[in-house]
Amino acid sequence: MAIRFGVVGTAFWGREVHAPGVARAKGAGLAGVWGRNQDAARAIAQHLGVRAFETFDDLLAETDALTMAVPPSVQAGLALRAAEAGKHMILEKPLALTASDAQAIADAMTARGTRSIVFFLRRFVPEIAAAIAAERGGDWRKATVRVHSSVMATASPYAQSVWRQEAGAALWDIGPHVLSVLLPMLGPVERVRAQPEEGGVCVFRTEHRNGATADVSLTLHADPAQVGTSYRFASPTREIALPEPEIDRRGAFTRAVETLAELIEGRLDQHECDVRTGATITSILAAAEQSARAGAAIAVPP
Repeated sequence: MAIRFGVVGTAFWGREVHAPGVARAKGAGLAGVWGRNQDAARAIAQHLGVRAFETFDDLLAETDALTMAVPPSVQAGLALRAAEAGKHMILEKPLALTASDAQAIADAMTARGTRSIVFFLRRFVPEIAAAIAAERGGDWRKATVRVHSSVMATASPYAQSVWRQEAGAALWDIGPHVLSVLLPMLGPVERVRAQPEEGGVCVFRTEHRNGATADVSLTLHADPAQVGTSYRFASPTREIALPEPEIDRRGAFTRAVETLAELIEGRLDQHECDVRTGATITSILAAAEQSARAGAAIAVPP
């Protein structure tokens, strides 16, 4: 019997990635959609031939698992309610905007034994996932990451995203993706040093337990001619760059849904991109934000 999934959120990401991604996933059944915009929820539900739930509680009552496609400030409260109701979840990044909120979600899911995936997109792209699997554990001493996006400077689907218009949004929007790659490649982060955002560009350095460092530059406001993504790693003997394939976002999300289904059914024991990793990454982001304000390196809680 397929696991009953409910989608929370009706904006672009919920409409174009989450709902259709669940609908085509093996082992999953799309039970329906709920969102604060009920007209949008009905439109998505009608298009996919499923139910538009009138309330979040109705959705909780009729599903086994949820996918969250809402802003992080909204996700934190809804995810905690769902966790306390014993629901499995695919959560968006960042898990929350404070380390304490993220940890509360992780603690609630751990206490109830429910399974989770945080959708760090790059970790579900086959070419990138394969490269990380092949190269992790190497003697990488230095990483340089540059993700310069123009999504808030052009007529992109995200241009009207309210939370991405806030100062520091690049750290919280792109930073989780970056850290989801740095952690398996370089290991746990002990300290982070960030500069105050300037011209919409966020710059920070992570210092890892094994002595490695990573220098990261992020923006959502790049000139279209300056857009680019690169992840480079150096050891004492060689350098590599992770692949940058064309990314099928819906396909990646479908893989995340199928992974969660395998976890729920016991066909997969664990996956790194779970709620505990989501909470760890939130803690690092919060430390980076604090560092930019303080002008000093900040230790990341173990």
